[in-house]
Amino acid sequence: MRDRFEAGDSVQFTFVSSIAPDSVPSFAVFSVNSEGLLVNSQTAQQSATTAFYAMFTMPQSEDGAYLGEWTAFKTVAGTSYPFRKRFDFEVIRTKGAL
Repeated sequence: MRDRFEAGDSVQFTFVSSIAPDSVPSFAVFSVNSEGLLVNSQTAQQSATTAFYAMFTMPQSEDGAYLGEWTAFKTVAGTSYPFRKRFDFEVIRTKGAL
């Protein structure tokens, strides 16, 4: 079941890893409704060696399905390994509907 968020609300997304990545991960949001259009991309904030967060305000222009994606890299013995965490969520409008 995907998470649902209110249009215009700000949400904190988190990324936690068992190993420290080479640098701070990036966080991106894509619109599924608009054929994968990139809505937002940012560098995360670090809260611990292996914990990161990003703040994102939900779009008010288009309700529907979105894809969040964390991207980080770890180099071991000269080889860089990407690790990604993808998740989907939905933006809805309920405020004022009551």
